[in-house]
Amino acid sequence: MPLPFILAGAAILAGSYGVKKGLDAKSDFDSAKHWNEKAQTLFNEAEADLELKREMAQQAMQSLGKLKFDIYENGLIPFVDAWSKIKNINFNDKKLLDGSTLPTISKSELLAIQEATLEIKGVISGGITALGSGGLAGLAAYGGVGLLGTASTGTAIGTLSGAAATNATLAWLGGGSLAAGGYGMAGGMMVLGGIVAGPVLAVGGMMLASKAEAAKEEAWANFDKAELMAEQMKTAGVATDGITSRFIEMENVLNDLYQLFQPMLISLQELVAGSNDYSAWSMADQKGLFMTMSVAKSLKNLLEAPIMDNDGVLSDESAELLDASRDLLVQLN
Repeated sequence: MPLPFILAGAAILAGSYGVKKGLDAKSDFDSAKHWNEKAQTLFNEAEADLELKREMAQQAMQSLGKLKFDIYENGLIPFVDAWSKIKNINFNDKKLLDGSTLPTISKSELLAIQEATLEIKGVISGGITALGSGGLAGLAAYGGVGLLGTASTGTAIGTLSGAAATNATLAWLGGGSLAAGGYGMAGGMMVLGGIVAGPVLAVGGMMLASKAEAAKEEAWANFDKAELMAEQMKTAGVATDGITSRFIEMENVLNDLYQLFQPMLISLQELVAGSNDYSAWSMADQKGLFMTMSVAKSLKNLLEAPIMDNDGVLSDESAELLDASRDLLVQLN
């Protein structure tokens, strides 16, 4: 065969091969684009769902913080003011407790309530806005004023501090910058789903035919990463839902107990205004005082029960106190 025809045939074969490679490259790039888009969509949807759950938890946390503030301001502090005026209380009068299954209360426990209210008066005096979102978050999650930093000095609290700031879960729920008590989305996944950072989705411009196969394989890898992240965000979402439920549960029980406590407090204030000598009161009034003190003790315990520990795990203590408070509500209703 003459050489020119051989060369012509080789050129045709080479051209055909080049066309095929070009078509293969286009197919690979189309596949890479498809899988990258699927990966990005999967990741975005999972991220949006977790962010929605975080926002719901944040709302529940803020609502609980506001209720706790109100109970301190309009419940426990006025109770301590009234109780501290009473003289000659007999804490050993067994007749008052006969047939009662209400929680008993000692003088030392009442003094502990008094001490707690004295500590939080510095916060209350600044008003609820002085707490800021960080202070409300800490109040909701812990309740004890000792974890709110400079409360005893009366300094306004706008951010989490102390033990609260070390709780990454609480910081993430609070949102915002790390300094203001937030870790952002990556922090939420880190603390609730065991993830440090999101996947790197390499969706970009490999336009050379020699890179087409690599682009397709990278896209598949991206989709695998996105699937893993979506599953981990789902796990984080389940944990977030559990925290939200505990905040709501705590708010409901606290509110029910507070509604029962308010008329008791009003009766006690009226009684003390007429006479502050316990020994001169009727048996019914004496029993009423012990019932009011018992409910005040339950309120304080609930207010100060940490909902989460420093690892961001729901505490057993809050669950146990919720059960005890429900039992008390059944007795009082």
